[in-house]
Amino acid sequence: MQASIGIGILGCGVVGGGVAQRLLIGEPRVHGIAHTLHAIAVRSLTSVRADGIPRSLLIDSANALLADRRIDLIVETMGGTTLAAEFVERALERGAHVVTANKALIGSQGPRLHALAARRGVSLRYEAAVGGALPIVRTIDAALAGDPIASFVGVLNGTCNAILGAMEQGGSFDEALADAQRAGFAEAEPSEDIDGLDTAHKLAILVQRAFGAAAITPRLRYRGIRGIDGEALRRYSKRGYRMKLLAVARRDAEGIAAEVAPALVPRDHPLGALEGAQNGILIHARDAGELYLRGVGAGRTATSSAILGDIADVLRSIVARTQRNDLVDEFTPILDIRSIFPDTLAIWNDGFLTSPATQLDAAHSSSAR
Repeated sequence: MQASIGIGILGCGVVGGGVAQRLLIGEPRVHGIAHTLHAIAVRSLTSVRADGIPRSLLIDSANALLADRRIDLIVETMGGTTLAAEFVERALERGAHVVTANKALIGSQGPRLHALAARRGVSLRYEAAVGGALPIVRTIDAALAGDPIASFVGVLNGTCNAILGAMEQGGSFDEALADAQRAGFAEAEPSEDIDGLDTAHKLAILVQRAFGAAAITPRLRYRGIRGIDGEALRRYSKRGYRMKLLAVARRDAEGIAAEVAPALVPRDHPLGALEGAQNGILIHARDAGELYLRGVGAGRTATSSAILGDIADVLRSIVARTQRNDLVDEFTPILDIRSIFPDTLAIWNDGFLTSPATQLDAAHSSSAR
């Protein structure tokens, strides 16, 4: 007999609408498990929605969706840390499984929400919150579950990567940002991306998963790329370096160090080769060694793909009466998260020079004489 699982979605914007469309055509297809999309909670019933979404599924009450006992799994696509936090907490409390792409929520409240999910015996999944379609969380949770992770370094914000790449080609910061906004890489209000907060949320999540530590975004030091000088970027490029916004973390005998900052990366380094809105991450595990994941880090289709993968995992866990998130339910408290980067611009090549800008500029001036 085929099991049938009820699903509800909070929000029907770009991501929520994309997920709804794919659920309605029968994705994800999991052997022996059927699913039904029962309701989509929205702010306005009159707004235009994605093609193929019946208006009969739309309701203007999140409370009604949360109370609907036909729904076993709730997908949160609202974003933010106020109403979304309240609704996710209420969903978990009443025994519903939750899938979300909300990096700010998990980055700032992940340990608390995981503890709640563990108490209620349900799953909390969020692959789409870090790196879009890249299976970073799943790789850490499943493939490397028995292999301690020593460190990781990643480019986890496609907006910043696109802006820095455009500046290398001759544009100013403001011009590159405007181009990224027109191309859909950057939000109309881009502060979270360009000031490093978006990447800091993702770094907090990965520290939680990789090290089992109760890291939250406010405890991390982060810097962004606002005001980067295009002439300097082009000068460094001629010397064989590209600037990237890096998220770096390591665990050693002294504890955990983690930080977000712009740094210079050799052009032939795997992260130096990333173009446009691509994301990439290098994970160093004790036995597996170095693993590299690279791909599309944002956008409707990439995010929907990651959410559908999490939904498939939860569907299997419901039928098997197991939890996929029980690899880390209790996070180790952290008294202090050390910083990594020097205050000056650094070069990343599995280590840092403390003042490379001065050194590279000096070398450039010397060669020009």
